[in-house]
Amino acid sequence: MDIQAYLKNVGKDFREEKGEAWISLEARNLPMVLSHLKESGFWRLSAISGMDSGKTIDVIYHLFSDSYYVNVRVSLPIQKPEIRTVTGIYPGADLFERELHEMLGVFVEGRPDLRNLFLSEGSPHVPLRKDSKTSNS
Repeated sequence: MDIQAYLKNVGKDFREEKGEAWISLEARNLPMVLSHLKESGFWRLSAISGMDSGKTIDVIYHLFSDSYYVNVRVSLPIQKPEIRTVTGIYPGADLFERELHEMLGVFVEGRPDLRNLFLSEGSPHVPLRKDSKTSNS
C-alpha cells in the first residue's frame, strides 16, 4: 500500500497540497501511525508544533521522507490536553515535547523530564494558551 492510500485509510480529513499530506488522527492512534510512517521511510521528525484553537489544543507532527512531507494533527481537549510521548519512535521529539508542555500545558505521558526549556520560574505557566494570564494584561 502506498503512503497516500495508507494515510487516507487511517486518518480523517486527509488532504494533499503542494507535495504535502495533511491528516488528522485520534491521539490513541498516533504511535501506531508514526511507527508505520518511520518504517515507510519517514525517518525525520522535523518539528512538533502546537496551537490553542480556543476549543482544542492541536498538536502537529511534521515528518518527511526524501520527497514527501506528512503533517499529522491530533486535537486534544483544552481542559486536559494529554498525549503519549513519541520519543521511542523519534528520539528527536524530546525537546519538542518539553516545549509543548511548557508553552501549551500539554501533559506528555511517559516523559521523565518536563522541565522548562525557555521560561523562567516567574513566567506564565502556559503563555501560548488563549486563557493564559500575563503580567501585561
